[in-house]
Amino acid sequence: MSAQKTPSSNGLLYLAVGVLCLAALLGFYFVQLNAQVDRQREEAAERLALCRHMETVVEVSAARRAELQQTCKQLSEQ
Repeated sequence: MSAQKTPSSNGLLYLAVGVLCLAALLGFYFVQLNAQVDRQREEAAERLALCRHMETVVEVSAARRAELQQTCKQLSEQ
């Protein structure tokens, strides 16, 4: 005689496959989200570095320098 699977064991198998698929999809989503956040962080760091470089290199009037410093301060707070 061959042993047939009971409906409850089929249900558990489907549940396990469903959980694994959901875990794979969530993993893929979080990897993509993390990559996007990393790109944004790198872009912000580049903007801040450029701003600070401009602040030290460019000779500008006192009013313009204060505006540039304020911009750099806002970028560093992000």
